[in-house]
Amino acid sequence: MTSTTNAIISQIVLLPTSLLLLMAAGCLLLAVRWRRSGWTLLLVGIGGLGVLSMPFTAQKMMHTLEQRSPVEPGLLAQAQAIVVLGGGIDPSQPEYAADTANSASLARIRYAAFLYRQHELPILVTGGNSTGGEADGWVMKRELETLFDVPVHWVETKSVNTAENAEFSWEILGPEGVHTIALLTQAWHMPRARQAFERAGFTVVPAPTVFHVEPVQGIMNFIPQADYLSMANTAIHEWVGMLWYRMTDGGRPASARPG
Repeated sequence: MTSTTNAIISQIVLLPTSLLLLMAAGCLLLAVRWRRSGWTLLLVGIGGLGVLSMPFTAQKMMHTLEQRSPVEPGLLAQAQAIVVLGGGIDPSQPEYAADTANSASLARIRYAAFLYRQHELPILVTGGNSTGGEADGWVMKRELETLFDVPVHWVETKSVNTAENAEFSWEILGPEGVHTIALLTQAWHMPRARQAFERAGFTVVPAPTVFHVEPVQGIMNFIPQADYLSMANTAIHEWVGMLWYRMTDGGRPASARPG
């Protein structure tokens, strides 16, 4: 499947499209007088949208993914390099006259700079661009070097998903004898990223960043909010991604599997 097809399927499966389609199906059934089925789908869609928008629900979902503690210095000392996964770019930003790292990528390179100051491990940045614009890798390299004064040793720019991040990073680092890496990405993304990189052949020292550690207090925990629907959607995306990787040998089609 093409990246466009994958994106369309993802949007149908994820929020809010899946629930909107469920509610639309309920309305159609009501229109043809299948009242019980129609009301069931409509109420499930509305209820799901409300529950998944609650801070309480979204936080619980996210905590199933997040490692609770940052990387231990002793474990980090075992790594031969830091690998930073691209999280996307903000294209053609007028104030910079250039593409810039989006909030996810910026959080990752900021933490990469922090770790580099402590351990001076060589850095690989990995990330392409499925739309044909400037690759995540080049943007992250530019900002690490110009904004944080941190050198980038390797740049990978062909990958368009986490499985390819791992595969193409191995193609660069494996021949150089770099097999143990500090893997740097958001805490919620770490389980799937670690799964992909270990499958590619790396020994992974997880170095997660951006933890969801501040719970919402009181009645606001149960008031639906748009930001928390997005958080729930992120958790669902990661669950589906991990399941897909297990079913497809790390995201590769059956024809690409070894043996």
